[in-house]
Amino acid sequence: MRNTLLLTAVALYSVACASSVPAPQATPAPVAPLSAHKLDADQFLEELEEAHNLILARAEKPAVKEALPVVDVDAATSIPIPQHRTIDSAVRLFSVDMKESIQTSLIRSGRYRALIDQALEAEKLPKGLAYLPVIESAYLPNLTSRAGAHGIWQFMPETAREYGLRVDWWVDERADPVESTKAAAAYLRDLNRMFNGDWALTLAAYNCGPGRVRRKLAEYGASTFWELLEQSALPKETRGYVPTFYATLLIASDPATYGFKLGEVNGVDAEIDAKRVEVEGPVSLRFVAETAGVDEDVLKELNPAFRRGIVPPGRAAVRVPSKAAGTLHARAKTLRHDDDYLKVCSFTLRRGDSIERLARAIGTKPETLLEMNEIKSARPGDSILLPVRARELGTLLAHSENEDVFYAVRKGDTLYSIAKQHDLSVTELREINELSKEATLRIGQKLRVSAPRVLAAGGM
Repeated sequence: MRNTLLLTAVALYSVACASSVPAPQATPAPVAPLSAHKLDADQFLEELEEAHNLILARAEKPAVKEALPVVDVDAATSIPIPQHRTIDSAVRLFSVDMKESIQTSLIRSGRYRALIDQALEAEKLPKGLAYLPVIESAYLPNLTSRAGAHGIWQFMPETAREYGLRVDWWVDERADPVESTKAAAAYLRDLNRMFNGDWALTLAAYNCGPGRVRRKLAEYGASTFWELLEQSALPKETRGYVPTFYATLLIASDPATYGFKLGEVNGVDAEIDAKRVEVEGPVSLRFVAETAGVDEDVLKELNPAFRRGIVPPGRAAVRVPSKAAGTLHARAKTLRHDDDYLKVCSFTLRRGDSIERLARAIGTKPETLLEMNEIKSARPGDSILLPVRARELGTLLAHSENEDVFYAVRKGDTLYSIAKQHDLSVTELREINELSKEATLRIGQKLRVSAPRVLAAGGM
């Protein structure tokens, strides 16, 4: 996957640094020296009494039990960590220059670890892969890279669709932690099989694409990622990406030693007990929140895949706090009819209408209308959705029609020829110019040839 999170710096640093940096070692506790002489009876009793008094004092004021640091040895041992100078460099980089960013990512990981572990187990993949988003996205569901990768797992649109994720004008399931994690696990499984269980090559392929990795292996006669790294055969980002993943595993295995701590493993909904409710769309999340009596920001956080803040047309599942599920379910089929916030309406094209003209009238691009309706073109009689409130559409179209188009009559013109040339009927041409049946044309006469649009829009 192509991602932006810190990897440019990581790649340049970890690949360029040639010095081996050993992991810091824990300092052993000092050992008290043994007494060089025997205690006499009186001294022994005095020390015993002192010890007894100390015990009583502790009993009256219980000592605070310090929590043991969270470690993830299972994850670290699930994938063999090779020894390489770039991995040592990445550990130092993470522990010093990027410590704050990495620490934030490791804490945030706890929220998603349960669902990631479940997906990895389903595909029989090593637990260590749960830390891949540390260097991909810092576990931010709505992060988008310059290359267009998106979500926790930084899927590109084409790969996401290939693995069953919906990516269109309405929905981007790359932002859905549950669905995207399932897709990422399946993709990593396939890549690992492709590279015969070699995790370094698998990770490289995840970052820059399997085709490029296979071509470079053949071109350089190499069999490992490390050979490709030494020959600078792969992009700088990829050469830094693989070592930084292994560095993350090293840190996860003993975070305290490296000056870090891991986040406690919780469910995505640990803070909010949520349920899914199917509703009929389109309907705005704002109206759903108002109806269910929940905070709009909470609802958007629970449904990051709805990229327009709108539940798409048709039946769709909305995640809401459990306490609000019953209220929402009772109105699931009628919400869309009552939503005054919804900036979407239907429109039936009539003769003379076009996607370009409609886009211009409502202030958007033709490509937006095509993507929104998942079509390549439209013709009269087709019903399409427009990104505008129904009550505003009439005004916008009327304003657009005020920009009248006129035609200057030439020698030889007839009402029929002029009407046909502008996709009108003779009756329409007469009506919009208030011409009687007896009226005759004059050379140079200006006729209006832009037909008034009959509004055929309705709230969804």
